[in-house]
Amino acid sequence: MGDHYTVLATYVTGGVHWQLDAFRDANGSFCMGINGPKGPDATANIPWVNAACGFDDSDSGGYYGGGDAPGKNAFVSYGPLPGKAVGVRVSTKEVVPTKPLPKGHDLPDGRYWIFYQPASWPGKGAKAVEPQPLDASGRKVAFKKF
Repeated sequence: MGDHYTVLATYVTGGVHWQLDAFRDANGSFCMGINGPKGPDATANIPWVNAACGFDDSDSGGYYGGGDAPGKNAFVSYGPLPGKAVGVRVSTKEVVPTKPLPKGHDLPDGRYWIFYQPASWPGKGAKAVEPQPLDASGRKVAFKKF
């Protein structure tokens, strides 16, 4: 992996710096992961580090990744999306926005999403739902293979 990763977003939670990275693994599969501020090669001893590779359009195959995040009982979900997906419904009351994957950097065309879930989520009166990508009109968009 070396220095061949792209930082998609950076965050600070409870004083802990972390980031969402995108990269290709040794087999050429597209991967995304939650890492410390020095990237995927310098985070082996951080307990909340996680990554997912080979995203596909099959529910059983895994079309998004997730795992523990910095913060008490916190979780994070993330993944790539088709270009027309501008949001992802994560609860009955919440849609998170998506962002374009940067051009170049050996990344595929499309967008990505990330959602940090504190222990208090989804909040009063809301229910978590299976993440569902949406287009600008609020219609469902299918996950795709990356």
